Amino acid sequence: MSTEEGDVSPPAPRSPTDDVNVIPVRPNRNIGRRTDEGEEEEDLFMRLSEQDISLGPKLCYGFGHFYNDLCASMWFTYLMIFLEKVIKLQAAQAGFLMLIGQVVDAISTPLVGIASDSSALPKFFTRIGRRVSWHLIGTILVTLSFPFIFNTCLLCDETTNEWLHVLWFIPFISLFQFGWASVQISHLALIPDLSHVDSSRRTMNSLRYGGTVLANLAVFGLLLYLLGNCSSAGSMIDAHDLGHFRLAGFIVVGVGLLSCIPFYVGTREPEPQFSYSRPNSTTSHASQLSRMHWTSWFGHIQFYQIALLYMLSRLYMNISQVYMPFYLTIVQDYNKTFVATIPMVSFISSFFVSTILSIPTFNKRLNKKVLYVFALVVGIGNCICMNFALQGWKIYAVAAVLGISQSILLVTSLDITADLINKNTESGAFVYGAMSLFDKLANGIAYQIIELLNPNCDDAHHESCAIFYRSVMVYVPTICLIASFLVLLSLIPAEIGARGRRLRHEDVLSLIQEESERQERETEEVRGQEEVVA
Repeated sequence: MSTEEGDVSPPAPRSPTDDVNVIPVRPNRNIGRRTDEGEEEEDLFMRLSEQDISLGPKLCYGFGHFYNDLCASMWFTYLMIFLEKVIKLQAAQAGFLMLIGQVVDAISTPLVGIASDSSALPKFFTRIGRRVSWHLIGTILVTLSFPFIFNTCLLCDETTNEWLHVLWFIPFISLFQFGWASVQISHLALIPDLSHVDSSRRTMNSLRYGGTVLANLAVFGLLLYLLGNCSSAGSMIDAHDLGHFRLAGFIVVGVGLLSCIPFYVGTREPEPQFSYSRPNSTTSHASQLSRMHWTSWFGHIQFYQIALLYMLSRLYMNISQVYMPFYLTIVQDYNKTFVATIPMVSFISSFFVSTILSIPTFNKRLNKKVLYVFALVVGIGNCICMNFALQGWKIYAVAAVLGISQSILLVTSLDITADLINKNTESGAFVYGAMSLFDKLANGIAYQIIELLNPNCDDAHHESCAIFYRSVMVYVPTICLIASFLVLLSLIPAEIGARGRRLRHEDVLSLIQEESERQERETEEVRGQEEVVA
């Protein structure tokens, strides 16, 4: 079918039920027209595809998840030992509270994503943006709940039943996890909203991950200082450390709130763009057809492929992080101080790599799929090295390489997720929420299976325990990486984020006719203006 100017021959007749691919007809009303300044106006689609923000807003965006990262570091690293050794809950009760937190988080992420995409908030909230408003709500909930998590039951005493202690923590943990999910999803969904430039999206992902690294280092340093300078330094954590954890919780909240100021001041969320997805639309009418409702994602195979890729990347990272202390103390027989120093080495190397990846002139030359494969190869090689005795500098080298591979995998998987969303940002928050749902459920199941297989060893140096934790650190992450490679292979021939919409033949003709009539009207208006000027 020809749409060239002057071709008025009618198209060949087709059955009304036939489906054809939409051939995008790009509006060209501005091509060749000169503005008052004599400069040629850009094509509308080109402007949208190049929508970007400057370095300042990118840096401000990077502060938006620092508060969440501070809280997450304390949650995953210290909550279990706090509940068992400080609050003196039974292990089953402490595990039950952790389970509630993970379930609430997993359920909240897609729900917050749907609500964020639909802008289902009062106008005084949405004035600052549909994403930023949910970020603010999450920040408020985290601030109100987190100090009560690393604290004792204020309504309990020594005679109170242990399960009443558990009930005291449940509402605060639930509020915290819902607020945490609100901040996480809204912050992730801002990436494709703020920029359509691939290198800029990668920069924002790298800055975001760099904040995660700094937050973890800050929490490790804070707890190391508080616990290392107490009167019981060198002893096991016990009820006397309640004040240290309580103070750490308040410091995290205070620093976290301060870190949010640059984000709220410097981040300007653009108006939602529901159109101009080149493979999907031709005119304003066509753009309405190209909108992606959150349920539409379930019909795209790439949604499941990238969800699996992201889930496996996170599973590799979390398994390595959670079981590293057991690996160091039981398998490699290191002193307990290495439980803090080795993770620090990993996070420092992660920060170094994420900083490099955040440089636009560098990362725009990188192919995401090739970069991901590089991280897979490095990660698998590192897992193989962990099967041997690592003394002296070797353990630091393994920790550094672990941080490098984790950083690249996380940043790249988030980049690929942003590519999946493309310009369909109207439901982008749901996509990130779904990815997070798969991630959290998979990690919860993996932890449970590993713990069910865990041998019952009273002696920390029992040979069966050493074999078990060595296997966990070597084989489980390796399996995750190999599975990630297989998923990536299925994505190599595909263009991530490319989605074609099939319309009936009469719909195509209607869109072309509508576009032609609009261009004719604008041509007449231009001629009229030229006659007036003449």
